[in-house]
Amino acid sequence: MGIYDDSKYEINEDLEEVHGRHLRELGNPGTWGTGEQRLAIAGCARQAGIDAGLLEEPENGSQSSGGGLSSVVKKVVNDLAVLPKYFDEPSYQRAIKSGLTEEEFVEIVGIVARIVDLDVFARGIGVPLKPFPEAQSGEPSRERPETAAQEQSWVPTVPNLPEGGDVAKALYGEMPKPYIVRGLSLVPDEMKRHIELEQAQYMPLKHVRDFDHQHHVGLTRVQVEVVAGRVSAINQCFY
Repeated sequence: MGIYDDSKYEINEDLEEVHGRHLRELGNPGTWGTGEQRLAIAGCARQAGIDAGLLEEPENGSQSSGGGLSSVVKKVVNDLAVLPKYFDEPSYQRAIKSGLTEEEFVEIVGIVARIVDLDVFARGIGVPLKPFPEAQSGEPSRERPETAAQEQSWVPTVPNLPEGGDVAKALYGEMPKPYIVRGLSLVPDEMKRHIELEQAQYMPLKHVRDFDHQHHVGLTRVQVEVVAGRVSAINQCFY
């Protein structure tokens, strides 16, 4: 049974699989947050969208609205979920000075981006927001990549080869990657999940420079880029 069986539209199997798996995995312990904390972050982000009128309240409730999160985490989650264009480097520095670690921040960014992705997609195809899973027991791994360094991003990142070493090779392969790909590399699990979504929703990274590649039936590469560029402009995404 798929996550979007209630959709009147046909959803690609790879996209439905990755969305369903990501939703289920939100309840698992992560790298820096427990299952309960991760679900609270996702719930806080969803509630921010509902409160802002961007999402409809699901009939079964959003299940979690951020209970147990510190005030600094709630502010970061709310800002990223609703008005990310206003979240700048001073916003990040204030969050760090208020007690949030850089590793926790990166994991929060990953979680918020993924639940907003899933919720906006559900709204777009006209299905209710999907219920969250139960929180699973266990402690976060708290593993920081040994080669992570402060480069030219707000947060430390894993450098490309050769400086990034075996960690970079495992994450990026042999080809260098830009910061927009490496931005979540301080928490490799979140970066891997971002790439999984990107490959299903946009295209596999290996085809980015292949301008004749058509990943979506009915949309040429040019049409895909026009849609992506228009959405980025509306959201004031500086990339």
